[in-house]
Amino acid sequence: MKTYRIQSRCIAQPVPAGWREQLARRLGGRPRRLGLWAELGLYGALECLERSKEQVLPAHAGLILSSRHGPARAVRSALDQTRDGLPLPLTFLQTQPSQLLAALSAQLQWRGDARFICHPDPLALVQLAMAIAHRLEGGLLMGWVDELDVESSVWLRLQPVAHQEAGWQKAGDFATLTRDCSHIRLGPDGLEVLS
Repeated sequence: MKTYRIQSRCIAQPVPAGWREQLARRLGGRPRRLGLWAELGLYGALECLERSKEQVLPAHAGLILSSRHGPARAVRSALDQTRDGLPLPLTFLQTQPSQLLAALSAQLQWRGDARFICHPDPLALVQLAMAIAHRLEGGLLMGWVDELDVESSVWLRLQPVAHQEAGWQKAGDFATLTRDCSHIRLGPDGLEVLS
């Protein structure tokens, strides 16, 4: 069973005031053609990687993105525009979750295994990601991005490590991963954490 160290976290739930200005400074300018949802994701992912002191994502790492609603505001705009015909091309583009994956790939100078999975239970998604990522030597960058209710961008950078110490406990909830534990693994009975 593979063990991962949580190398860094970005828990922007809600995102801080001025996050768009921070993103523009980091990128050297305001991103173009990206919708709010993709900008939120880009902000959180880059913040998480900066905290792990990584400029780029390693070639053998995986990127998994999730959301409860995806780019819902862009979808609403596109639906409103269909009342008068087809949605504008830029609006339609912003409805695609893959837009964020492409923007991250370009910004991180990375090509690899990237997936968008819409799932309501973040803990179940981590279990799925770990089952998928057992072959990825560069670990995982995982994010949960939402723009409805509360604008949020939550990211974890997971690095595989050889870690066999005792003290593992069953992960109770997603909050455990975002604040309390140092390592995670997929055990025989589900996700386990080590503080």
